[in-house]
Amino acid sequence: MACSLSGDGLGGRTAQWQRLIDGTERQETDEGIRLTLPADRAGAVAALAAAERRFCPSFGFRLHLDGPVLHLQARAPSEGAALLAELFGSAV
Repeated sequence: MACSLSGDGLGGRTAQWQRLIDGTERQETDEGIRLTLPADRAGAVAALAAAERRFCPSFGFRLHLDGPVLHLQARAPSEGAALLAELFGSAV
């Protein structure tokens, strides 16, 4: 899988995601993970997802605003599953 972000850049991006999705509800999906978080984070999530796509074009993101919550689906091909788990953690 071709992702052009590595090293410190990847570490910084992972830290950004972890701060943004702190305290979210996680659910495994067939292709990745679905996160539910407060809707007021939608702008920051959209900006970070767009930045992520520039470096990992095989990742896919879907945002769904549903009243007071935002559902974020993040997906990747099977060879990107480990990187996706590193960025978003896993459902518990």
